[in-house]
Amino acid sequence: MITVFTPIYNRAYIINQLYQSLLRQTNHAFEWLVIDDGSTDHIGEMMNAWIQNTKAFKIRFYQQENGGKHRAINRGVQLAKGDAFLIVDSDDFLTDDAIDIVCRFWEEIKDNNEYAGISGLRIDRDGQVIGENPLFEKYVDATNLERGKYGLLGDKAEVYKTEILQKFPFPEYEGEQFLSEGIVWDKIAYCGYKIRWINRGIIVGKYLEDGLTANIVEVKRQNPKGWAAMLRAERVYQDWTADDFLRQCLNFYEIEHLYMQPDEIQKLLGMSGDEMDEINGRYLSIKKRLKDICKDKMVGIYAYGGWGRRLKRYLDELNIPVDYIVDRKHQNTGGIAQYDPGSHLPDADILFVALRNGQNDVISDLKGKMKQTQVVNLKDVVGKWW
Repeated sequence: MITVFTPIYNRAYIINQLYQSLLRQTNHAFEWLVIDDGSTDHIGEMMNAWIQNTKAFKIRFYQQENGGKHRAINRGVQLAKGDAFLIVDSDDFLTDDAIDIVCRFWEEIKDNNEYAGISGLRIDRDGQVIGENPLFEKYVDATNLERGKYGLLGDKAEVYKTEILQKFPFPEYEGEQFLSEGIVWDKIAYCGYKIRWINRGIIVGKYLEDGLTANIVEVKRQNPKGWAAMLRAERVYQDWTADDFLRQCLNFYEIEHLYMQPDEIQKLLGMSGDEMDEINGRYLSIKKRLKDICKDKMVGIYAYGGWGRRLKRYLDELNIPVDYIVDRKHQNTGGIAQYDPGSHLPDADILFVALRNGQNDVISDLKGKMKQTQVVNLKDVVGKWW
């Protein structure tokens, strides 16, 4: 049997779409295990009504103090009655044949100790794959650390053996409520367990404005011990070079240095004194470059993704105002004027293009249209350090 596991926090307004998808399943060989992580909405009333009225499958519902998704998973793994454990977030839902697909492929690997489980794809409502498109037709066997070889980067729909997850619980840090699932998935892979990756969508979803992904920078800031543990682990699991590790540590430092002392950061990340000096030097160098470039000038930012937000944090620390932001999505810019890329953009002294890829075409186009503006490739400013 499969345990469909859902941790939930204040999502009573949307979880019905998941419940309805469970009712539509072509195979009901599963239980639905829901753990409420300290919600303040009416989720308890909804779940109890469904428990009373649902005949097609069994629903079990538990409540706990707010402790984060990873704590809910740890508890769910201990309570699960299925030998397969499928995590479906409360803002996602299953394709109608998801359980049937899982059952078919599960039979092929369930008794093989080389496998930790199977995984399908996450797709959006239009059927498009979330993350990379697989580079194979039916399935491939690989560890979680080998995903990049097969077009499997991005969120997927993993179904782990419950007994495996019982052996690899999530670490829990007092006062912190978030820990990336990757820290456990990669540890399982590092121990040699494979996943059978299936080229079929089984979970449908998108990223909501109140979700963890949409607010990941603030989530990381509030959970430094878990974030640092992830970086220390990935240094080993991913076989990072020294420079790979320092790039990740620089991002940590940029966010956390306003709230923690340098020696605390060094200890959390497990860095040497020389590595800490390198991080501080890189940070100050970028800060000086930006100060020299932007002093007494009107500044705009083109693209407000990860790099655009990082740039904005540097400029805020330097007390350099941003006059406008250009982005395809309507982002929360804190009241700063925002423009779509195709609209007429006002001149500024400097417009930073904060793209990792495809920036050259954008820069060429902007330079042709904005004769009075210095268009700067942010990549040239930060170099390899980001």
